[in-house]
Amino acid sequence: MKLQRRRSRALQPPKARLYILCLFFAAGILAGFLVRCALPVDDLSALSGYVTSYAQLAAQEKDAPALLQIVWAYVRYPAAVFLLGFTAWGVLFIPLVCAAQGFFLSFAVQCFASAMGRQGVALALAALGLRCLFVLPCLLMIASDGFAAAWRLAERQKPEVRDRRRLVICVFVLLTGTVAECALVPRLFAWLLPGIT
Repeated sequence: MKLQRRRSRALQPPKARLYILCLFFAAGILAGFLVRCALPVDDLSALSGYVTSYAQLAAQEKDAPALLQIVWAYVRYPAAVFLLGFTAWGVLFIPLVCAAQGFFLSFAVQCFASAMGRQGVALALAALGLRCLFVLPCLLMIASDGFAAAWRLAERQKPEVRDRRRLVICVFVLLTGTVAECALVPRLFAWLLPGIT
């Protein structure tokens, strides 16, 4: 019983939870870098053509399915960690979701940069920079609350009341980011493409 209380207190401070989640996020970034380094160099020429065609499509696309894809890209990881906070399995899976976010982000940026050099870094910043400004703080905030709730459930304690204000703020921030991305990213790609092609 005393051991359970000590473990519970060790994860009670929000900073401790946040450090754990940031460590998993950083591990995901490192894994994404290492996986990209393991790819054969021959694949980079095909990847360069794919990245260029992606940028051209993003510069021209303004229809509803693109909006739904952007909304999905913004809410999928925060929604996953929010829902995992309602189960004891969240203790295991919430850090893994943070690691997956770091992995896919790092891998995408590495692919852009490896395929096109400096121009690829600019395209990666245009494609993912704005999204990271909105999604990452919300992901970590929701994940921290969900991780604490899942931890209490894993210890069979009464779950603490989750902060609804934070959730409402995060939803507002994510929707604002979605609108900003729909408005700005096609213009950024249209501005960058003449220097690349």
